[in-house]
Amino acid sequence: MIDIDHVAFGGRSLDELRDAAANVGLPTEYGGEHGTGTTEMAVVGLPDGAYLELLAPTLGTDPDDAGFWPAHLAADAGPAGWCLDVPRVADEAKRAIDAGVRVDGPREASRTRPDGARVEWDMCFEGEEGDERLPFVIADRTPRTYRVRPHPELAESPLSGVGSVVLAVSDRAATSDLLTRRHRLPSAVEAAGPFDEFDVLPGSPVALAAAGGDGDGLADRVSRVGQGPCAVLLEANDFDAAADRFALTDAEAFGPEGESRVAWFDDDAFRGRLGVVGR
Repeated sequence: MIDIDHVAFGGRSLDELRDAAANVGLPTEYGGEHGTGTTEMAVVGLPDGAYLELLAPTLGTDPDDAGFWPAHLAADAGPAGWCLDVPRVADEAKRAIDAGVRVDGPREASRTRPDGARVEWDMCFEGEEGDERLPFVIADRTPRTYRVRPHPELAESPLSGVGSVVLAVSDRAATSDLLTRRHRLPSAVEAAGPFDEFDVLPGSPVALAAAGGDGDGLADRVSRVGQGPCAVLLEANDFDAAADRFALTDAEAFGPEGESRVAWFDDDAFRGRLGVVGR
């Protein structure tokens, strides 16, 4: 099974994303500019070590020229890519190739924190260009604590980590097969959830939402930025406590038997795209 290292959530303005996070009760820490000089980021560091990366173009950079997910940033699309932490990127790239998956990498990347510390890692993207259904992989070259630490304000909070990444897809069965072939994830099953046609992959942090026809919001999203993450659900170990602490919308059922609950962070930047899941 897989554990999500982090999820990138992109927009045109990092200040606006951080303001939205503050409005719903999520603390952020500025993480600095990436080595390309075209994007900057902030971190919502979760207690289990996973995190949400808020990502936007640097001042003066056109979003279309950004080094990471330019289409997502230009469209203020929110969820952009999801990541797994691995021991060696080259080994994962070989596994992907052996599974018949195209790879872009390994490549080196970095960013410089506000305190001047340089954070360095290796990474590799998988899948066809413009297709973010598969996670990218990362291996730290500097200590992982350089890259992220849990935010102290969330240490005693009801949130624990990333509960689920929801992928907007054109074909749920084909995507389930792809995830099984590459990462040995279980087959998808229909579930209650925040989208009309919705599956979960039991025991994994992955869910699938079907993009319908013309006029469907997910179909419009896929046409603009391609298949891939459309929503991120943070895990709550106490859903009622999370609803008390954070600004959330009304809850609805989640899971194969509707055994869990899900709600969105109640801000225009996050509704339908960033939420909380838990019992």
